[in-house]
Amino acid sequence: MKIISVGLLAVLLITLHPLRGQEPVTVDSLAGKIDPEKQHLKGPADMITPWAENFNSSCPLPEYPRPVMERKEWLNLNGLWEFQEAAEGERLPSGKKLKELIVVPFPWESKLSGIHRQIASGRAFYRRTLDIPETWKGKRLLLHFGAVDYESVIYINGQYAGWHQGGYDPFTVDITRLIRQKGPQELIVSVYDPGSDQGIAAGKQTNIKFSEPKGYSYTPSSGIWQTVWLEPVGDVYIHDIHVIPDIDRKVFSVRVMPPFHTGEHEVTVSISADGKPVGSGSGLLNSEIVIPLSEVRLWSPVSPFLYDIEIVLQKDDSVVDVVNSYAGMRKISLGDGPKGLKQIFLNNEFLFQMGPLDQGFWPDGLYTAPSDEALRWDIEQMKEFGYNMVRKHIKIEPQRWYYWCDKLGLLVWQDMPSTFKQRTEDEKTQFETELQLMVKTHWNHPSIVNWIIFNEHWGLYDPVRLTENIMALDPSRLVTGNSGIDAGRPNIDYVVGHITDNHSYRPPNVPFASQTRATVCGEYGAIGYKIQGHIWDIDGPWVHHNYEGIDDATTEYEKFIKMIIDFQNEGLSAAVYTQWTDVENEMNGIFTYDRKVIKLYQERIRKANESTYLIK
Repeated sequence: MKIISVGLLAVLLITLHPLRGQEPVTVDSLAGKIDPEKQHLKGPADMITPWAENFNSSCPLPEYPRPVMERKEWLNLNGLWEFQEAAEGERLPSGKKLKELIVVPFPWESKLSGIHRQIASGRAFYRRTLDIPETWKGKRLLLHFGAVDYESVIYINGQYAGWHQGGYDPFTVDITRLIRQKGPQELIVSVYDPGSDQGIAAGKQTNIKFSEPKGYSYTPSSGIWQTVWLEPVGDVYIHDIHVIPDIDRKVFSVRVMPPFHTGEHEVTVSISADGKPVGSGSGLLNSEIVIPLSEVRLWSPVSPFLYDIEIVLQKDDSVVDVVNSYAGMRKISLGDGPKGLKQIFLNNEFLFQMGPLDQGFWPDGLYTAPSDEALRWDIEQMKEFGYNMVRKHIKIEPQRWYYWCDKLGLLVWQDMPSTFKQRTEDEKTQFETELQLMVKTHWNHPSIVNWIIFNEHWGLYDPVRLTENIMALDPSRLVTGNSGIDAGRPNIDYVVGHITDNHSYRPPNVPFASQTRATVCGEYGAIGYKIQGHIWDIDGPWVHHNYEGIDDATTEYEKFIKMIIDFQNEGLSAAVYTQWTDVENEMNGIFTYDRKVIKLYQERIRKANESTYLIK
């Protein structure tokens, strides 16, 4: 993988300092800016993770945000922006200084944003200016948003540039035609987040206009919550890529897509391993390019080897665009186990998958981790605890989280964010659009092996049709139609997809065995207890099953693991322990919410987890 040099990154960030004249903001100074009359969110103000203790708002999350398709030239737009609450129909504040500052890309409800409050209308304006480098003149300019929750309208220099709905998927706006020839450019983002008030994909977010976060419903994450960045490209450029590994044929299939129909442009794909060329191929845009490998190294949690990929777009022997990517050579499938029961196979061999349920919340940044180091730390710690898989629970993460799973070797079960409400027909259309985008924007990550469409029937409709649609869209992965409850029972289970999944907390159990689908225990455990000084909601923390402390809790964990090993003889292929960290009111984590205290003995948990999948 080719990485942008530190020197170049520094130059780019200096060139595009968020707001000239503004001093860097620390967590302490942000807390001092919070209006106590407006701030009404639960949670202790001093609960932050270690990575936020030296937080600097002038350069948050400076890393390139999309490692699976990376360009050398880019500008990071994270940092201090102007901010202001808005009302429906309010006039665009073009050319006007807004009332507050916010740190992008942290949700406005989060501490690290500097706003840390709910906005009753769910509406706000973001504003900043930026300078376009002279060397970019004559280029097409792409403005990228990792994610904005939920609806966003983009304006450049007071003119409409684009619109997007969906709180979890990335989107791009071509702003070329609206750029002035000279001087700073004004960027305004108008955001509306209805929260859980509507039947949209909202995950565990609670609309606190109607209900305070409690139980398994948490503080919302509104507005810009992933990196914003700018890239220069030519008139024709690489819009997207799709890389599919095939370990049986020892090839990668690569398709390179433009943003619109073009003439004859040739694509050259070069693949290398540790700097050594191992395969290449050429073809036209939108065509399948099959590349045999001279050297095959499989990707797995034990050996997460990644090939480097360079993709060059040419027209008449002139290079038009270049992107760098990576890929893992791995296969996920169903295979035959004992008694003819189906099991989950990795690279044509059975591997029991053992992982935690991870909700991806942070006490300081909510949906947004305080740093890339924090994202990596979570993955590293899961590996240290002996897990080979993680279930990302009804949240879609920034691309860099999946990059670390790819790089460090952690299998991912990816949930589609859900709703608790019945959807209208329009909301169903929106949900299905976002479901497809979840797959298409993440299907280059070798770590992802299972798409989960619904969780415990929340917002469930047409499960057979939707599951079959995703199976057809991405045949290279497994698909779970509905994770839990009581899988395999008539009139409750929907017999579709690759996996039948039951949730049984205390103790775990195994679904009815199947000769057509693999059986998993998609949630179990919740061995919890409270640690004073690390409780988010001191008035009403909630524990599924309260234990005396670390000794009692660890012993119970080991007892459950012994049951899971016995269940393998009945066809169990995987188990998901709930959960990785405490989250707000829920005190059922292996770590406290601030990631500062381990609540179960690490070495004993590691040994127990590894006993489920190591050769005995």
